[in-house]
Amino acid sequence: MPDSPTSDRQPLRAVFVDVPLIYNSGITQVLSKVARYRHRDELNVFIASLDVPQKSMVEFFESVDAKVNHLGNSSILQSALQLRKMIRSESLDVVVANSFRSYLVGKVATLLSGKPVVYWIHTVNQLKTSSLKKTIFSNLARHDSLIYVSEAVGVNNRPEGYRGQDAVIYNSVETPESNPDWQPYRKEKRAEFGLPEDATVLGYMATFVYYKDHPTLLRAFDALSKKYPKLYLVLLGSGADRDAMLSLANQLDSRDRILFLGTRKDARAILGLIDIYVHVSPEEAFGLAVVEAMLAHRPVVAARAFALPELIRDGETGLLFEPRNVEDLERKVTQLIEDPAYAAQLAQAGEQSCRRRFPPEPFAQQVTGFLQGVVTKRSSRALVREL
Repeated sequence: MPDSPTSDRQPLRAVFVDVPLIYNSGITQVLSKVARYRHRDELNVFIASLDVPQKSMVEFFESVDAKVNHLGNSSILQSALQLRKMIRSESLDVVVANSFRSYLVGKVATLLSGKPVVYWIHTVNQLKTSSLKKTIFSNLARHDSLIYVSEAVGVNNRPEGYRGQDAVIYNSVETPESNPDWQPYRKEKRAEFGLPEDATVLGYMATFVYYKDHPTLLRAFDALSKKYPKLYLVLLGSGADRDAMLSLANQLDSRDRILFLGTRKDARAILGLIDIYVHVSPEEAFGLAVVEAMLAHRPVVAARAFALPELIRDGETGLLFEPRNVEDLERKVTQLIEDPAYAAQLAQAGEQSCRRRFPPEPFAQQVTGFLQGVVTKRSSRALVREL
């Protein structure tokens, strides 16, 4: 028999499940905002990590009253059994899975319990990487509740014949003033990075993987550098393709003006050293780095693909270029270099738009409200069946 409906007087008890729990995971950062900004009289947050969680993240979640459990990751069944114990011991109301593997763990753990599983989809091609995954998901999730981080994610991942409850909830991005470590550096600090104070600096923050499309940016920058001798490029991030991109950069005439800074905790502060932020990835589910750059008052040029046009109104809050089109990217960057007043106008409009659209507390309330609706609907159905 399914559990009784949750009392209106008690906070909803939700467990958010993911594979890693590490600082540089975008999903971990999203969950941290739910935990930090939710209303505690409405939502109790529990975190479950399949991999061993990073100590600093355990400390953070516990500091905001969100208990962390390590489920183990040797098999779906083993993880599910641990999650099932957690559901029972903590009297949890709903499981929120944040990856396909954790979704499968949640489905097995809640089998015959009546507990709903919500799949929060954070990636563009979560389900199209294999036909087997797509088939499994289409059959399992037809009536489950789904959260998408953008309209593009919904279009790309909604199962065929879907009949469940779903919603687009854009991620929240905190403003720079909410953390002293995020305050944009002043240009005088450029010297510490080998950047001339009077340089024009382009920047890109992204993991070095094929779908982030660093080659398009490197080729466009090399062409632009011939017209603008004080143009520099700053790349932040790490990843499997970093060495290949370093090798490509070393073949270019502009190699001495391309800086690979790696993964840095002061990445948001480094945005202050950048004049134009360029985001060339054609496969963004949301575009966290784009919003961070806009909140840092940087004019942005981004690929016209997937979620990025949902963030940027072309010509009003930033510029969009055709994905993988080196010449179009050159034109858009040139437009901002040649017209600094227009670049400043875009930066101002972009910052105002992001402050309006992505504040953390309304985001946490949206998530809470969606989960409350899921549990209420499931409980009502169970009550009707009992009657």
